[in-house]
Formats: sequence, structure tokens, C-alpha cells
Amino acid sequence: MSFAEKRRHPRLAIYSAALAVSGNEGYLSDVKDLSQGGACIGRPKNWPEHPPAECRVFFIFDQETVISIDTRIVRSGAEDLGLEFLPGQEARIESLLYESRFLDRDAL
Repeated sequence: MSFAEKRRHPRLAIYSAALAVSGNEGYLSDVKDLSQGGACIGRPKNWPEHPPAECRVFFIFDQETVISIDTRIVRSGAEDLGLEFLPGQEARIESLLYESRFLDRDAL
């Protein structure tokens, strides 16, 4: 069984812009993949040496479609960040998955 198959939620590779915000600082990035439980975004160039434990991420699909979700940073790699969506945001997560055309994959 591969690593990807052990995940609780299937992932969908997508590409869109993202803005991670912590306190008064914003970090522009891109989304690499999404799932019902979290996302993987590219590590921003100006990412702090001592990153925050949590941040709000704005997923930017176009000028009219921006969805923000509170996240916990669960992995900080050299190239990307692993984010877990915090509980209590189910409607926002559903909207995010709908906008990324991912809802059909819930049955997997």
C-alpha cells in the first residue's frame, strides 16, 4: 500500500493561488493539492524561520472566488507546507472542495 493510500481523505492535485496570513503578516503561495482534511501549499519565499502553529489561508480561485479557512501547520518542508483544516469549518471546506471540483471524490 502506498503512502497516498493510507491517507484518511483522498487528495486532488490542483493549482491555484493562496495567501497564508498569521497576525499582521501575509505569505503568498500556491496550492499543490487539497483534501477534505487539509491542503499542501508551496513554501512561501519569505516564510519565517520560526513559523506560526496556525494560520488562516485564503484560497484564491479568481477575483470573485476566495475562500478562507483556518489551518494548523502539520508539516514544514523545504519545498512545501502541510496544512490541516481546523474543526468547525465544514461548510467552508465543502465550498472549497466544490470550487475545486472535488466533491465527486468523497466516495473514494
